[in-house]
Amino acid sequence: MKKSWILFAVSILLTLTLCIGLAETVPLASETQIDPIVAAEALIGLEIPVDQFKETTGGGKVVSAELKTSESDPAVQYVETFGYVYPVDPTAPNIEWRVLLPVKWNGRSVQLGGGANNGSIPKLTSTTSMGRIVAVDAGYVVYGDDSGHQSESSMDASFATNAESLANYTRLHLIKAQDAMKFVTKAFYGQEPVFNFFAGSSTGGREALECAINFGQYYDGIFCSEPASNYVLIRMWGAILSQAVYESYDAESYPYSDGFIDEETVKAIREEALAAYDGLDGIEDGIVSNIFAARANRDAFLKQITEKFNLTEAQLKTIDVYENGYTLDYKMANGMNSYHGYSALEGGIMDLGPDPVPREPLDTAYNVHHGDRADGVFKYFITKDPTWVLIDHDYYHPDEELYEMLMAASEEYDANAAEFDDFIANNGKMIYFAGWDDMSMSPWQLIQQYRGYVDKYGQETVDSFCKFYIMPGVTHGRGIAMDYLTWLDIWCSTGEYPTETLYATMTATGGEMPMAEFPGWVQYVEGDPLAGTSYTVSEEIPEGFWGVYD
Repeated sequence: MKKSWILFAVSILLTLTLCIGLAETVPLASETQIDPIVAAEALIGLEIPVDQFKETTGGGKVVSAELKTSESDPAVQYVETFGYVYPVDPTAPNIEWRVLLPVKWNGRSVQLGGGANNGSIPKLTSTTSMGRIVAVDAGYVVYGDDSGHQSESSMDASFATNAESLANYTRLHLIKAQDAMKFVTKAFYGQEPVFNFFAGSSTGGREALECAINFGQYYDGIFCSEPASNYVLIRMWGAILSQAVYESYDAESYPYSDGFIDEETVKAIREEALAAYDGLDGIEDGIVSNIFAARANRDAFLKQITEKFNLTEAQLKTIDVYENGYTLDYKMANGMNSYHGYSALEGGIMDLGPDPVPREPLDTAYNVHHGDRADGVFKYFITKDPTWVLIDHDYYHPDEELYEMLMAASEEYDANAAEFDDFIANNGKMIYFAGWDDMSMSPWQLIQQYRGYVDKYGQETVDSFCKFYIMPGVTHGRGIAMDYLTWLDIWCSTGEYPTETLYATMTATGGEMPMAEFPGWVQYVEGDPLAGTSYTVSEEIPEGFWGVYD
């Protein structure tokens, strides 16, 4: 017990020095160890008072606490706690959360983001999204929540009919869960975390940006991967893609979707792209790394596949929406009026579903990938009309009512604004990540978003708090493993980002590649193709590329 209290006092001192800006004096996570001061049983039934939450709640409670042994490392024990944050509205659901408390703690916490429309607590005992480590095994307090509602399907959007539940999902659940974690952590160890990290991809990536933008003073390090941050624009993209595929369909008079492209042809288009572009990075390994040279050949490649696969005008329109996105005559709340497309002609694989028949509502098991997501969001988030038929409306030229709803939705749900003042003032650090083969959240759109950061703060300031990587061979939430928690910890603890070349493991090959900081791309030089040192990061981009092909 004496050792625990000494460590407690040292940690409090470290926290105080951090607050006055002496981050370089904080030991790294691997050098820190703090023991519990109470047993797990003491947490059961613990009430979390209303005044412990920054946002309005009905308080909270620890429902259970159980000592467990890690499945991935038998030497690691942790206490798994489960509890609620109660709503103010008695008709709103609770926020359900879990917090894992390692017996040997490194003084840090990491909050894991969710996916799609959430509705369940993310798995906390596996490797973090695109990470290499099981965070609780490495000594982190790990926690997550269900975003403020419970659902068997992550596609379910009906919870949005309750205002408090919708507000929780949009962003408030994040800070409410953090407050619950801090209270439980302090009760268990005698102190709150020295550093609070967040890691998430897709919806979790949007949540990461919500943490940085709206709660920046409470987060120290953030891993933001492939965020669904251009929320309204991406849902409109799902609607516009669905229209391109299904607009000709009429069950009675014309039961055909002229814009549909069957899965065999979609795969064949990808094979054509790999054959044309795989070697542009110096090695044929099934990965298109020189994405810029590939995209600059877009027009010639499109002509090639049009002739080879006898693509119709309707199918070419589908490809155009996937590859190039769309541009509107009006702007969203933050000034954006376009959604950039994907690498559909550079080795990505379009997800148009297996069936040319549109369901109502659209179903991702049969129809285009983003159709069902867009359908639910328009029905419950944007129009508040459960009878809304996604493909029956003109999003390029909306009537006044739809226009006003889109503006309001953009103001409320988008997380693409360059508003990092509190995060920067808190000395916050963010790793911002995209995959070139991601066909769910456009890497080209995330480039535009990043440029907005640079436009506001300047490159030097952005470099001081944000590292932006785009890697080849990475699809949505898959394809890579990297040690970003260690990189963030070094950055936050010492004030300096790691200066050595950073490597990631690529799922496609099992080998390593260096992390390519934008606008770089990974180029093979020589040597063992599985060794990261056999590659370099090139910034050679075709002349005149930007503004034409991006």
